[in-house]
Amino acid sequence: METAYFNGSFIPKEEVHISPDDRGFLFADGIYEVVRWYGSSFYDIESHLARMKRSMKEIRIGWDSAGSFPGIAEELIRRNNLAGCDALVYIQVTRGAARRTHAFPREPVAPTVYAFAWSFNPARELIASGISTILRKDPRWNRCDIKSVSLLPNILSFQEAVEDGAMESIFVREGLITECAHSNVFFVLNGKIFTHPESTNILSGITRKNVISLAREGGLEVVEEALPEAALKNISEAFITNTSFEVAPVISINNIPVGNGKPGPVSMLLRQKFHSAVDQ
Repeated sequence: METAYFNGSFIPKEEVHISPDDRGFLFADGIYEVVRWYGSSFYDIESHLARMKRSMKEIRIGWDSAGSFPGIAEELIRRNNLAGCDALVYIQVTRGAARRTHAFPREPVAPTVYAFAWSFNPARELIASGISTILRKDPRWNRCDIKSVSLLPNILSFQEAVEDGAMESIFVREGLITECAHSNVFFVLNGKIFTHPESTNILSGITRKNVISLAREGGLEVVEEALPEAALKNISEAFITNTSFEVAPVISINNIPVGNGKPGPVSMLLRQKFHSAVDQ
């Protein structure tokens, strides 16, 4: 029996009941966060908590107990017997239940807070062998920096990738590479690592942040500058970063090989550095 966290209590997951008037259900009026459990601890959960609080602030949702999330996550791991496993914890906070109208509720309502944990197979060998991707026009809104539950454009784009036999969809906006359906993306060009700078056009990934730090500590030059789509023909490597994939080498884009069509040395070095950082 799975245990979930719901509005202040740990209860069997099947007993969670969310109001049909919840604004997360009606409007996708909410935010979420996902953290990874590495068998005995979370990696950089403080940054995940900070991003969660920022997303809540940006869409003006108040949850007085937001700082308790790390404790909630650890308790979900314990109650679901996931210690010693690779696992993920998901939390979602919505504006709460109120009569349907576009404006915020006039009378304050309590937010709806739901979290759960599950084990997963990180498929390290598969990821390390490199992934295929597709390239698509960025279909999303102009506040991608908010980790909103409104993910329909991401879902549709990711489904296109799945149907094409790929594992990610890379987005282009006004001729520039932004990020992916659920990842940040990096390119190696002329010995430098390029990635889109933090802005409202991308989500500031926690793995992204840590990989940039690891690269710079290792003497690699990271340029936080959007790469033009036209420059893709000149790149020697590409890789994506996210919580579940960590660092994943990209070996093809739209069925065109990246470099020699194999994981590149920079991608693999950063993948190794990230795993070493997690193990510390």
